[in-house]
Formats: sequence, structure tokens, C-alpha cells
Amino acid sequence: MLDMIRGFFSTKLSREQQVALLLYERIVAAARKPVLYERGGVPDSLDGRVECIALHAFLVFRRMTGQPGWDAVGGALSDEIVADFDRSLREMGVGDMSIGKKVKKLAQAFFSRFDGYWGAVNGADGADDLPDVLRRGLFLGKPVTEAQVAAMVDYFDQQSTHLFGQDAANILKGRIEFSDPDPDFSGLPRAAEPGA
Repeated sequence: MLDMIRGFFSTKLSREQQVALLLYERIVAAARKPVLYERGGVPDSLDGRVECIALHAFLVFRRMTGQPGWDAVGGALSDEIVADFDRSLREMGVGDMSIGKKVKKLAQAFFSRFDGYWGAVNGADGADDLPDVLRRGLFLGKPVTEAQVAAMVDYFDQQSTHLFGQDAANILKGRIEFSDPDPDFSGLPRAAEPGA
């Protein structure tokens, strides 16, 4: 239904907004891969899914930051992410009176996660290393095995390499591909079902 609505209004969107929608759909699709939750240890909850989207969005921003034409597309992508928070909260029944504050809080948490990732990948003074950023953010501080953390670090690096291998001009048209996560996590045991 959402795709139909977006399609109907797509002629009224700017080129940057249309590209941002395409990129965001790819980011969300990558972040919803079941293996990330079933074997990778990402909590299968609203917060866990938001964190997983943040990780994949960061990888795209990291790939494209500094590329000519990215500022406008990246800005539109940031706007689409925040707009999706608004839509999701409304679908969950959050009232109009409080939705603005809740969206602002979600957006601040989402984009502050980028700071942690940037610090980790750039080796900034005083920054946490990537495993610690993942434990606190993506894994929400919940217990995970060292094997899961190591697999997620490998996945992060592999996706980053995969994205840097793609032509920036194509990404600026909304053409982006994430690699299959299954090989990174297939050797890990499946998470126990809640209550098992």
C-alpha cells in the first residue's frame, strides 16, 4: 500500500527525494534479513530493527560522504528516515500531541549512532572500538557471544568493502546493492526462541 501511495505521489518528489526513497528501501531490506536476528544476535524488536537500519544507513553515508552530489541526496535520505519514524509511530498509535517529541528523540538516537561508528572506523581519540560500539548500539547491551560480535564486525567490513566497490554515480541514481549476509553468520547457532 505504501509503495502505491509513494508511486502516486512520486511525480511530485524531487529527483533527490526519489533517489532517497530507493536507497532507503534497499537499506531497510538489508536490515531486515532474518539471519541478522536469528544467528547474528541483533534483538528482534523495534529498537533492534532501528539499530540495524542505522548500521546499514551509516555504511551508505560512509561510502558516499564527500562524493559530488551526495549532500542533496544524503539530506533527502536523512529526511526520509525521520519521516519513516513519524509514519511508524503513527501506525503504532502514538498520538499527535506527543509524536513530535518521540520522533525527535528517535532521530537524535539514530544519528548519534553515526558518531559512534565514525569514531570507531576512523580511530578517533577517545572513541570506542567497533566491537564496543556494536555491543552498546546494535546489540542494545544485551548478552551476545564473542563469535556473534566478531561475525558482525566481519559483516560490517564486508558490506563496507562491497559498497566501496560500487560506482558512486549509480548510487546517486538509487542503484545500490548490499551483499548476502548468510555466509557471515551461517556458522553460528540459531538464537533460542523467546521462552524456550
